[in-house]
Amino acid sequence: MTLQTILIFGVMCVGCFIYYKFTMNKANAVTADFDKEAVKNNIETHTSEIVNSQLPYLKKWIKEEPIDSFTDASIPVSLKNKAKNAAVDAAKSIAWRAVGVKAKYNRVDTSAHLVLSNDNLHFVSANVDGDLETHITFTKDQLINAKIEFTGPKKGADLASGVSDFLSTKLNNEDAMVNVFAITLTVDGQPITIQAHDKIVLPYTMGTSDYTKNALTANIIADNFFNKLSEKYPNLKASKVKMVS
Repeated sequence: MTLQTILIFGVMCVGCFIYYKFTMNKANAVTADFDKEAVKNNIETHTSEIVNSQLPYLKKWIKEEPIDSFTDASIPVSLKNKAKNAAVDAAKSIAWRAVGVKAKYNRVDTSAHLVLSNDNLHFVSANVDGDLETHITFTKDQLINAKIEFTGPKKGADLASGVSDFLSTKLNNEDAMVNVFAITLTVDGQPITIQAHDKIVLPYTMGTSDYTKNALTANIIADNFFNKLSEKYPNLKASKVKMVS
């Protein structure tokens, strides 16, 4: 390694550290000035703004039904199915590379949400290409007989349906643990469980100055989702107490 290479590497490291410190200081300043009560008092407007600016696909996915509130979600997946999914994704990546496309398929990079719309609850999730893959609508009759159970705070990497490497890094610290609530409903006589998260992870774009503010707003929207859900369906009031069987 030449001296010039060492110097370039050193400058890059220093530059990255300075950028990191600048970003963190800016994020801390935004957090300190963030007015939670102002967001809560105008939650409908903020919900619409976040959907329109950060998650525009949601309106398309639920076919223009009103979005009263929403949060991130996942489906419990066994370790066996995780391994099977990983194998399928790896095979897809190899197939793409065979034709000269450097693509990495990773099922955990997909988005999933629970959307409260009037009396209905929609579960929507994307495939690895970002297109709608699953849309299940739970009706009032199903929801009044549903149950909710706190399954504990989890790190990003431990969520059953997984998250991307970047999001896992962001979530794998004690301050950003995701509280997960299992909502169990009956569909065609069979129980189905959807995991509702108490945090919404927005798409991140490097250099986006509003990310911290939007992320803080999104988490208030997630809290509002649980509040609205329990107002409509008292049997689905979330409590951070694990049930003992």
